[in-house]
Amino acid sequence: MNILGGIPAVFAEHGVAAPAIAEGRTAPPGGDGFVQHATIGENVKPLSKIEDFDAAIRAGVGEQVDVALMKLCYVDIEPKTDVDSVFAAYSSTMAALERDFPDVTFVKVTVPLTTEPGGVSKLKDRVSGQGSPGAAANTARQRFNDRIRTEYAGDHLFDLAAVESTTPDGSRVGGTYQGTTYFSLYSGYASDDGHLNEEGSRRAAGAWLAAVAGASAK
Repeated sequence: MNILGGIPAVFAEHGVAAPAIAEGRTAPPGGDGFVQHATIGENVKPLSKIEDFDAAIRAGVGEQVDVALMKLCYVDIEPKTDVDSVFAAYSSTMAALERDFPDVTFVKVTVPLTTEPGGVSKLKDRVSGQGSPGAAANTARQRFNDRIRTEYAGDHLFDLAAVESTTPDGSRVGGTYQGTTYFSLYSGYASDDGHLNEEGSRRAAGAWLAAVAGASAK
């Protein structure tokens, strides 16, 4: 919803009317371009989201759209998540959909991130010898996102995690956890630990629109 909320601002910056945004799994009437959004599966159950996305495409959405993508939530990839199993399900599902719906371009999406914990929390973690939950979770997301980037490099990729972790000056926000470098949501784009403010929404929407436009021009 944060990404969709930023779409009107991106179009307004260019003096162009924004497309209709429809909720649900049925395309809006009329022949104009549109954005169709629907929730899928259950939070913290990434496999349910992958299965529901597959079912929605096969139930009729695949006949209505030119471009399709699914986005997992940051809560779907946590330290205890079996990242390899989730990625295997994601990649096999995308491959089957691309085979069965050759007229639809499927854009792949990295998992969003959460912000770094505050300085007091970091100090407490160092003193106790334990990593922060945020660092551990973002490290798990980093593993999943690296799999996405490697598998789909140059193949209609919307790198949401990169957008969220890149500051206006081009630097990246993140840290190191158990020897692994990870990225985090830049606090200047965040309304809380995991959601985007107005600026973050606008930047994410712009990158999303660019990915969709590139897919539409295939």
